[in-house]
Amino acid sequence: MLELDFEVDERLAERLREGLDIRLKNFGKKVYFHSPGFKHYEVDDFSIKTPPRFVDISITGRNCELMCDHCASKILWHMIPATSPEELWKVCSQLKEQGVEGILVSGGSNRDGVVELEPFFDTMKAVKKELGMLVTCHVGLVNESYVQGLKDAEVDAVLLDIIGDDETISQVYKMPHKSVRDYDESLRLLREAQLKIVPHVIIGLHYGKIKGEYKALDVIAKYKPEALVLVVVMPYYGKARFQLLPPPSVEESVDVILYARKNMPESPIMVGCARPAGAERVKLDVYSILAGVNGIAFPAEGVVTYSKSIGLEPVLSPSCCSTVFMFEAGNI
Repeated sequence: MLELDFEVDERLAERLREGLDIRLKNFGKKVYFHSPGFKHYEVDDFSIKTPPRFVDISITGRNCELMCDHCASKILWHMIPATSPEELWKVCSQLKEQGVEGILVSGGSNRDGVVELEPFFDTMKAVKKELGMLVTCHVGLVNESYVQGLKDAEVDAVLLDIIGDDETISQVYKMPHKSVRDYDESLRLLREAQLKIVPHVIIGLHYGKIKGEYKALDVIAKYKPEALVLVVVMPYYGKARFQLLPPPSVEESVDVILYARKNMPESPIMVGCARPAGAERVKLDVYSILAGVNGIAFPAEGVVTYSKSIGLEPVLSPSCCSTVFMFEAGNI
């Protein structure tokens, strides 16, 4: 059996197993490990040999007007650019020919925290209806007309980051004119429109400190999301003064994950792509499994094997981890 390169802290593990018991009760033994996009990812106990089935597209290319301290647009750099509706259709048609089955449409935000997808809604609907592709989108803040456009486009899921602290919104996201209420309102509008929502929470977003994460989870829990994705801030995404600051500790991060599991026992919870690499990633992934997550994107080496060792049944997928609710419902 592949050995983990660290000793599991049994005190911490015992505390986290409450989360594992909750997920076993509500979801059974299947645990999902994802490797989406054109990035090839392989470790000793995890590899997907099939061609990519799910890719990310940016409608602003590498450009972001907001340029917040979280990523300063770098998170867009791995996405396929499609900066006009015509280009989006062309890109999706080519992807379909290559066997890609689903897309995530996103892009940089404007200064109000909005990803300006409105000109692309008709094309997104055509991609779904005419090409038969799964269409999800990662948006920023939304209003009623924007939500109606998403609904008319019949998107399969809406992803959005939820921030639970006004200072973080002001200082990290450079939006002093916005507040936690705006994020709450966005979730309310999406839920009332009966769209499928997959909120994201970035652990350590406030320059590596735990600040608004628990409030964000309380806001999200009210709306019973189809799934929740938790990621950990990656300091090297940000600008120079951010690069020097460490992310939160593994224990701080898994405490947030356990809180999410206890607060949303019936919502699938995933650890998403973005999180620091190296030895700390292995620890985070192992403890996340014990805290009751439904799965992990790009699992660290040894984690799939470890999940088997505690009686779970790994399922490997080339799809985006935000689609986990479709797996749990048997729709994929």
